[in-house]
Amino acid sequence: MPLVSMTKMLIKAREGKYAVGAFNILDYNSMKVVVETAQELHSPVIIQTSEKTVRFWGFNPIVSWVKELTQNTTVPVAIHLDHCKDLSFIQNCIDAGWSSVMIDASSKPFDENITLSQRVVEMAKPHGISVEAELGEIGGVEDDISIDEEDAHIADTKKAKIFLEKVKVDCFAPAIGTAHGIYKGVPKIAFDRLKEISQLSDTPLALHGGTGLSEEVFKKCIALGCAKINISTQLKYSFIDGFVNYYQNKPTEYNPLAALQMQYSALKQAVKENILLFGSNDKA
Repeated sequence: MPLVSMTKMLIKAREGKYAVGAFNILDYNSMKVVVETAQELHSPVIIQTSEKTVRFWGFNPIVSWVKELTQNTTVPVAIHLDHCKDLSFIQNCIDAGWSSVMIDASSKPFDENITLSQRVVEMAKPHGISVEAELGEIGGVEDDISIDEEDAHIADTKKAKIFLEKVKVDCFAPAIGTAHGIYKGVPKIAFDRLKEISQLSDTPLALHGGTGLSEEVFKKCIALGCAKINISTQLKYSFIDGFVNYYQNKPTEYNPLAALQMQYSALKQAVKENILLFGSNDKA
């Protein structure tokens, strides 16, 4: 199946009270895991790429991987650029074949966030590409960008209303107390704020900082309109642990393909458990 934008799959997810996993891939093997697991579970899925990952591998290789992997699939697959502050980089992804992009101007003054987000919508929509934007700053570390807990802040409901009226995004990521990376304690999720923002419009919401949240938190966020859930840190751990476990089990056997297979298995377990948890299986 050809690549699709996130728009329809997220509208369907919000209406159906489930969420689509957005998995941050690291290389071809991790992308292969995401596509094949989604196909196996008959689930829509979002292959998510950080700016850092794209710069490492290059625009064209990543697009060629995803096109090759999805040519015989029967499930909707989107390739999405995660948190990006650089409009020229976003344009390069649009030109290269990404089906979805995120503009993260949340650190800018509110009016500037609106202006930059509007500009990306203008860049993407003529090509049928979906757009995600963020309001409020999500804490933690993402793509080497660190936001201290005291600098992170919850999205303001009144500003969210203005933002959604002025910027016609396909997915909206309000900061609600989650954080990128590994949680050092129990996160304080502003469910009341999420509910208020969810009631403003039918726009699907994105939950960032998904790794480490409890099943109860996921279920509640999904019920309140979160149709896209980002999983990045968990895949990074599985990626490294796959190699480490191989070496620990067979310290004298240097078989790269066997190591890659163990890594594949570790990644697959992570992707599969999240697809099932979010309820997107059999929803393709």
